Amino acid sequence: DLPSVVGAEIAWVLAAIAADAGRTTEAVQYAEAGYAAATRSLDAPHMRFNIADAHIGALLLSGRIDDALEVADRVRGQAADLPGVAQLLGTGIAGRAALGAGRFEDARPLLARAAAGLTAAGYGSGWGFRYLVPSVTALAMSGSPDEAAKRLAALGDVRRAFRSLDHEHSIARAWVSAGQGAVSEAIATALAAAERASGKGQFAAEVMCLQTAVQFGDGTGAARLRDLASLVEGPRAGLAARFAEAVRSGDADELSKLATEFDDMGDVVAAADAAAHAAIKYRGRDLRGSSLTCSVRATTLAEQCGGLSSPALGQAAEALP
Repeated sequence: DLPSVVGAEIAWVLAAIAADAGRTTEAVQYAEAGYAAATRSLDAPHMRFNIADAHIGALLLSGRIDDALEVADRVRGQAADLPGVAQLLGTGIAGRAALGAGRFEDARPLLARAAAGLTAAGYGSGWGFRYLVPSVTALAMSGSPDEAAKRLAALGDVRRAFRSLDHEHSIARAWVSAGQGAVSEAIATALAAAERASGKGQFAAEVMCLQTAVQFGDGTGAARLRDLASLVEGPRAGLAARFAEAVRSGDADELSKLATEFDDMGDVVAAADAAAHAAIKYRGRDLRGSSLTCSVRATTLAEQCGGLSSPALGQAAEALP
């Protein structure tokens, strides 16, 4: 008997909860129900974009990158015909999907425009904050850690009463630290965020934090990621578990395979880092030809992203002729 806008709001909340927990099928079902409720409601047409943000989050966390891009394209097309805030929300959603796919040339301007526009419209502690967080990550990943650090500092000034986005905020901080050369600090930040996410039952978020630590060279989360692979839907958790184990054991052949599998999944950033780690491990075994092949592959993937900069890429390029 409640108005449709209430159903849309509840669907958004439930989709976000299921997304963080790694229950992707459930999150998508909630999102679809929410879209239907939002369509029936004339009170809050922007709710469909709030729901889409949670929908995109579920798909990205699970590793369904192509599906996330498809949803983002559809939502941005719907937003293009609407004025003001709705259009900015569509822009931010498209930016998040582009970042998840490692498309920095798209992600950076889209996320910056959404964060700035929503903040100027009076949503600085809400949706402005929401898109400023991935904007920081995009800058740090693409070789602008100092600019990212400035925006990260701005996040600290925002007083947010709900949904802290802790794991995304922590990943942003970790990439800033890594970009500034503090790799141990970056790993510690990601691992601490993973532990907090685990304590809240946010298992897909935990996977993402642990994968980030692996990309920075930490393999200590391999056992936990193997456990999470049975709890979290989608291909990401299983690949992340294998990635951690390969980094821990120094399995260059497996790292090279993982570069292909992450690329096929659509996570080009992880693919580039896996190839870079393979190059490092091959070099350690004095297999210079294999090392050079993987290093070139890592560089190619980084360029495909639009200028990825990471600790593993820096090490892989070191001392090559």
